[in-house]
Amino acid sequence: MGDRAILGVLAYSACRVGELVKLDIGSVKQNGEHRVVMVEGKGGKGRMVPLHPEAAERLMMWIEVSGGGQDLDGPLFRPVRSARGFGWDGFRRLALTARAVQNLVKRYAAETFLDPAISVHSLRVTALTSTRERGADIIDLQDFAGHADPRTTLTYIRTRSRLSHSPAYVLRY
Repeated sequence: MGDRAILGVLAYSACRVGELVKLDIGSVKQNGEHRVVMVEGKGGKGRMVPLHPEAAERLMMWIEVSGGGQDLDGPLFRPVRSARGFGWDGFRRLALTARAVQNLVKRYAAETFLDPAISVHSLRVTALTSTRERGADIIDLQDFAGHADPRTTLTYIRTRSRLSHSPAYVLRY
């Protein structure tokens, strides 16, 4: 359950692994009709990141299962109390490490026969590339990614065959 929540948040929020492991239960909020996470980015800059409904659903199930719902200052993603307990005996009150999250992504990539080069950062790049391909504005993407400069955001966008979107097809004389 925790794995699904971690992967959901990474895939749908484009957050960095360092940002993910800093999240606490109180970082998850409701803003009107939107479920959001308050992310502390590089340089201590905070930003509100809306969650895709699938990621929000996975996250809320995780909070319920982990028993951390009332512990607002406690870490959102926690390791199991004992390796053999698989979470059935509860979770420790400390944050998962970035290394643990990286290993989790590597394990699932291997189990699903994906490219072994896939990393936590690949999920961030994929989220930013996919949203750009679906028409997201670069300034909105910059805010979503927590970048200070839109040129940094552009370096994350992996272009596939975009010939059909070429400015050549917009020209009219």
